[in-house]
Amino acid sequence: MTKPTRPIVVLAEPLYHPIGEEILRRECKVRVLRKPSPPDLRDACRDAHSVALRYPHCADKALYEVAPNLFLVAASGRGTDSIDIEAATRCGVVVINNPGFGERPVSEATIALILALAKQVIPANQWMREGVGWAHRYSFEKFVELQSRVLGIVGFGSIGSETARKAITAFGMHVIAYDPYVSAAAIKATGAKPVDTLETLLKEADFVSMHPELNDETRGMIGEKQLRLMKKTAFLINTSRGKVVSEPALVNALEGKWISGAALDVFEDEPVGENSPLFDFENLILTPHVAGLTDQTVKEMSRATALKILSALSGRCPPAVLNPSVWEEAVQRIGGGFPLEV
Repeated sequence: MTKPTRPIVVLAEPLYHPIGEEILRRECKVRVLRKPSPPDLRDACRDAHSVALRYPHCADKALYEVAPNLFLVAASGRGTDSIDIEAATRCGVVVINNPGFGERPVSEATIALILALAKQVIPANQWMREGVGWAHRYSFEKFVELQSRVLGIVGFGSIGSETARKAITAFGMHVIAYDPYVSAAAIKATGAKPVDTLETLLKEADFVSMHPELNDETRGMIGEKQLRLMKKTAFLINTSRGKVVSEPALVNALEGKWISGAALDVFEDEPVGENSPLFDFENLILTPHVAGLTDQTVKEMSRATALKILSALSGRCPPAVLNPSVWEEAVQRIGGGFPLEV
């Protein structure tokens, strides 16, 4: 069978900015899916050469098995927890992600959530709208200054370390960090103090900010035991992945006043159901997984995703291939690549 000159690319949701789709359409046949069910996604990929996924859509064994031409799976961002990389490797499918864009926006969003919790911005806004704002001006124990407070950062990669830099430089916070895969010297170089255990960090921090990768080691790493270790005056912030925090345990912690409050941009199941118990708490800030999305970042992310897909489809290995062992075999399967202008 003659190989098509224009590869087929499926987008499971539009890319974050139209520039990415524009770049792809110059060289590829593009199918854009909106809110596809798993069967819809599998049907669209049956003759596709590449699929780009926006979280939480999944690429799994069932998808690979019905898509014999599938050469490439691309994550729109850094996270790949919705992609079965092991199954992709067994099926000879290349997986790439799109790291490097979260450092600035996610660290800013984390600081914004810390400030909102410390200054009671959300409840104070609601008090004013209900006409009872001035009635709350006699109790200030929940209004917190950041100067000299302890910020505990779990996961000290690019986002965690940038959050530390901002907190130290702008607010004079004392930052402690737990990350067994980052050297003490690298942590100290930012002005933060390394701690040896998660338990130590939880006991000492006034604010705990989650920035780990999601994997078998970090899944559910904040549960009831860990929340009970935190100060009753402390706050938890999660802008990493929802599944690193047990939501039932967090609900119990807020109901039992084990901690003072929390802020979540990510959730165990997304989107959050309308009957979620998370909506019941005034001291819990919820945002819809947008910490990494700004006008500048979404354009850069979408452009990078499109260019990586084109590079791979043309037979040139792009950066951020997560299973490089299958690259040569996969390229041979598409005849060395498509004649694309990249």
